[in-house]
Amino acid sequence: MESSVLLAIWAMESNYGAIFENPERLHSVIGALATLAYGDKKREKFAETQLIAALKILQRGDVSFSRMNGSWAGAMGHTQFIPTSYLAYGVDLDGDGRRDIWDSIPDALATAANLLSENGWQTGKTWGYEVRGPRGEENFKNQTKTLAQWQKLGFSRPSGKEFPRPGDKAALKIFAGKNGPLFLMLRNFFVLKRYNNSDFYALSVGLMGDRLTGSQGLFQAWPRPAGSLTIEEKFELQTHLKQLELYDGGIDGDLGKGSREAIKTFQRQLQKKPNGVPTLDILNTLRRHVREIE
Repeated sequence: MESSVLLAIWAMESNYGAIFENPERLHSVIGALATLAYGDKKREKFAETQLIAALKILQRGDVSFSRMNGSWAGAMGHTQFIPTSYLAYGVDLDGDGRRDIWDSIPDALATAANLLSENGWQTGKTWGYEVRGPRGEENFKNQTKTLAQWQKLGFSRPSGKEFPRPGDKAALKIFAGKNGPLFLMLRNFFVLKRYNNSDFYALSVGLMGDRLTGSQGLFQAWPRPAGSLTIEEKFELQTHLKQLELYDGGIDGDLGKGSREAIKTFQRQLQKKPNGVPTLDILNTLRRHVREIE
């Protein structure tokens, strides 16, 4: 099991455990599931099943009631397992007699690895490839062929490298239309979906895992609305707001309430409507103001 994939899952699920630094954002798993089972008709059956599984976890003694916290829908611990998945795949890697995904990082990562392994993860193989395609590539969307067959049709890696295992089967995925990147997805991509049944989740884990191993990221940029910010620009925006003493939060690229309130303050200083929306125009104006004071 590739460590980079486990680190990417950990990042996606709990920001490397940072969610535990904000207890007010956590919920009692028992309380959350009981509430859903009683008051949410769409999730009633799911919540009842998960509630019974959560009670079995408490009965086993892997975690105390006070520490059994998670999301509003009952996902738990560093790697955000629902109770039934925890019962099926939980691992006590640190050997303390408890499968503790809340306070034991080894247990949490080993549990995630066990889920992937049991569902057919192929160690040493990638999740997929970004590719360039021939004209009319959208006609092949979601079709499955061997990599050799895709290559004969005109699909190739942007780097120019050959596919290392041309006999492997892959499905063509197009998530962002004709102006977005193309992907040939292999078995490991679909194994990632057993963790979270979302194409975008699996793609995000795959891409993040690659970046953690030194990949340069996407060749074809993901289309985005005109005037919106890249993640690098979001970091820069927060940095400039802090330089102007308008923002005292972390430089994390997460443009939440604090960042938006700082933008509003800046807009008021400019005598503009304070909507707090982070745009390229706002960033360019901040750049000019910072240059003036340097």
